[in-house]
Amino acid sequence: MNDHDELTRLLSPAPRASLDPGRLHLLKERVMTDLATPPRRRRRLLVPAVAALALAAATAAILLNTGPAYAVTDNPDGTITVKIYQAENPKGLQAELRARGFNAIVDFIPEGKRCSPQPRSTTWVEGVRLAAPQTGEEESGGAGFRLDPSKVGPGQTAVLEFMVRGSFMSMEAGISDRVSAGPVAACTLVG
Repeated sequence: MNDHDELTRLLSPAPRASLDPGRLHLLKERVMTDLATPPRRRRRLLVPAVAALALAAATAAILLNTGPAYAVTDNPDGTITVKIYQAENPKGLQAELRARGFNAIVDFIPEGKRCSPQPRSTTWVEGVRLAAPQTGEEESGGAGFRLDPSKVGPGQTAVLEFMVRGSFMSMEAGISDRVSAGPVAACTLVG
């Protein structure tokens, strides 16, 4: 049964009392939208054209590598939002975080790889996590995390391993965020 048939059935006096008011409202909105929508012939031409333009723009951005690999934003609460757009230039991100006074080591770990040696430190500070999810508003701008530099004490180092997969169009990122009170081994990608 399609939405039109269901709405017709539900608008009769008997079933209306048993229908959730929210569902009834959605069905009415759907019917009104369908009535206002131009015939499908016009829509069929417009959707592929718009999709082709979007694909061409995204492909050009990827091929020309015109966008940044990452973005760093200082938040009023002292946290830092890091967004990952391309899995490249971890040392640039590391330098940018350090310029903000955040003593961090940054590595990007591609899908199917891992850092070696393990463990990278023998002096992990237990129970400290630096990363938090982005706000809903921040999420719309791409994969990323909020980092709290205040959780890294004097003489300590944040170790941020961003596990990344996908491409510019659909980047996904996870993070391993630990704090070391001592030396941290360099990451050699294996796997």
